[in-house]
Amino acid sequence: MESEVQRRFQIEDLIVQDASGVVFRALDTETRHPVAVRRFFPFGANGGGLREDEQTAYEIALGRLAGLHHPALRAVICGGCDPVDGMPFIATEWIEGDLLGPILERGPLPAEDAAELLTQALEVCELLSHVLAEEAVWVETDPQTIVLGNAESGRGFTFWISPLKWLGGNDESRGLKSIITLTEQLMGWQGLVVNDQAGRGLGAWLNWLRGAENTPLREIRENLAAAIGSELPQPARKPVAQAAVPPTPKSPKAAVFAGLALAFILTGMIAWWLTRKPATPAMAGSGASQAAVSAVNKRAEELRVQAQRADHDREALLASQQAELEKQSGVFSIAQGDLLALQKGQTASLAGHLEKIESSNSGATLYLYFSQQPAANEPRGAIVLKNTPDLSRQYFEPFIGKEASLTGKVSLERGRPQLTITKRSDIQFIE
Repeated sequence: MESEVQRRFQIEDLIVQDASGVVFRALDTETRHPVAVRRFFPFGANGGGLREDEQTAYEIALGRLAGLHHPALRAVICGGCDPVDGMPFIATEWIEGDLLGPILERGPLPAEDAAELLTQALEVCELLSHVLAEEAVWVETDPQTIVLGNAESGRGFTFWISPLKWLGGNDESRGLKSIITLTEQLMGWQGLVVNDQAGRGLGAWLNWLRGAENTPLREIRENLAAAIGSELPQPARKPVAQAAVPPTPKSPKAAVFAGLALAFILTGMIAWWLTRKPATPAMAGSGASQAAVSAVNKRAEELRVQAQRADHDREALLASQQAELEKQSGVFSIAQGDLLALQKGQTASLAGHLEKIESSNSGATLYLYFSQQPAANEPRGAIVLKNTPDLSRQYFEPFIGKEASLTGKVSLERGRPQLTITKRSDIQFIE
């Protein structure tokens, strides 16, 4: 790893190290952009690296993956193997933002955000399945590997492709179990019996998914869309892979790699042929797929009725919050986050006891919270430190536990309303 990585990448920081490998933040000296460099152990921490023929097949796979671009996928830049021990590494784009893990520690995601995250994850997996010629969950689903891009990045939830999965790894890790577990983590449903009405339709989808082993990703995406009341998704775009000669297999593992390389070629030829030949009724969908769509549409209608009831309940809640707000002279409390979210783009005031201060992962933004365990949609204050050099963590620490009133422009960060504070006079403390 030393020669290849150090020639192009300037290592800046060690981000995480575990039994599967190590992740560094580095600077790409060719593009001057930050990247994530991952050195991983394909056969466990005590196993060896890839042999020469396996390395060749690995590099062919990297070539296919490097051509993929999706807003929810951290793009593959390059990769290779350590010439000394054969350990593979991969470099992907770096996304500034917050890890999902700490976000979930504060509480479940709003159902709308959880549904968007799952939709993006499944779409990326379907795209990768076309490239790797096998239906599977090809992305990392551990919340500690999922990043919510900050405002400067322009990205939402982003996923890493899992090298250990597409190198052969644990077959179970590529199955739907990982998506089921992720859904439970997003909604705080671990170990719970979930009714169909929970999570604005996500409960019904999760209950169906638990018994949907070997169901195509396309159908899983359709059922998710039906459950949350959105339009049926379009098929993931099939990338045209360039033909390449697979390496001559010299071992059972090398044969697997070579088979993957050949599958890439066939995938590219089929995709090219489909773009040249008009679709026939047989290609448009079988009777089985039509029946599946019909079932999805029926379920969607049931869920639309449930959503209408939920909307009615939400209107009643907002009316109640509005009445309380008038009693508070127009100053919002943390219990009125739904109503505050409707003020997006407007200036508003928020009051409560300042309970804790946190920094974003990048350290560029300081967040003010009014409870020790804030829910995922609870309002907060946000301070962009480069714009307010006189407002630092040290400035606020003496005021923890004090009554505070914040005034700022309302914005939404993944469903959470926040007030952006631009100057010291935007904050008032009552001793």
